[in-house]
Amino acid sequence: MALEMTMQCIDNLIKRFGKHDISIVIVDNASPNGSGKELQNKYHDNKLVTVILNDKNEGFARGNNIGFDYLKNNYDIDYMIVMNNDVLIEQDDFLNKITDIYINNGFDVLGPDIFESESKKHQNPIEDTIPTIEKCRKDIQYSKIQLKKDTFNYYKLLILHYTIYIWAKPLIKAITPKLYQKFIAAKQQDCHNPTDTQDSIQTPRENVILNGACFIFSKRFIKNRNYAFYPGTFMYVEERILSLQCKKEGYKILYHPDIKIKHLSGVSTNKKHGGKHLIFMWKHLIKSMQVYIELYTEYERQSPKLY
Repeated sequence: MALEMTMQCIDNLIKRFGKHDISIVIVDNASPNGSGKELQNKYHDNKLVTVILNDKNEGFARGNNIGFDYLKNNYDIDYMIVMNNDVLIEQDDFLNKITDIYINNGFDVLGPDIFESESKKHQNPIEDTIPTIEKCRKDIQYSKIQLKKDTFNYYKLLILHYTIYIWAKPLIKAITPKLYQKFIAAKQQDCHNPTDTQDSIQTPRENVILNGACFIFSKRFIKNRNYAFYPGTFMYVEERILSLQCKKEGYKILYHPDIKIKHLSGVSTNKKHGGKHLIFMWKHLIKSMQVYIELYTEYERQSPKLY
């Protein structure tokens, strides 16, 4: 868990919505740097905040389900917002807008307009419809190819890093400082202008696949469901599985652009971890998509006309 980013997220929630009837739960997935304990110490005297320390890394679905269970069993909740620690809410009327959308449109699962601050892109919704088994099998094949390629590239670049890059970059910077600065400025300029707003971003849409950075669950969803996310995956594809289950169980998913959040590190995380992160990602994508296919097959067997 990125400690500073998490504190920024929580402090922002307290500052913006502390006067409302809210409860904030932080689930620390056994962070190796001890940040969970630090958060527990920081917010120990704040009645709005509860910090749950997991004994092991439960992954995205099971980790969030622990927070879901805690809130469901200890509070009478109208809405539950499940969001990443790299998310900021900057609308003072965010909570009021959720109520307005529920009254006017109705939803069981709501997704906001997510603006990623580094790439300057809008991240919701991520897919228009529930993927078929054939689509997922193609995705698995693609992921297996990428896994092989990125595994090879990771070790190749690791060798290059220690044999060339460590001394080459400082050398270039020393010999041609103006060219080096020009190159850095050009890279920063690439992320300067936001992408054009599209009609699909501006229009509310039902039963799409929402980005996992932020979900808002209604009272009916919270009451009737035993968990927020299917616990059979460690990471990735949770959004697809949630949409699949909502389709089967008759829950309405809604994307609505009137509520907005800022996503701070969706791109920079990948850059930070590089090839190692990619290898991790492809491996878990493959496993999670296999789980999706198993669920889809079972649901199709139960209700052949549903999909």
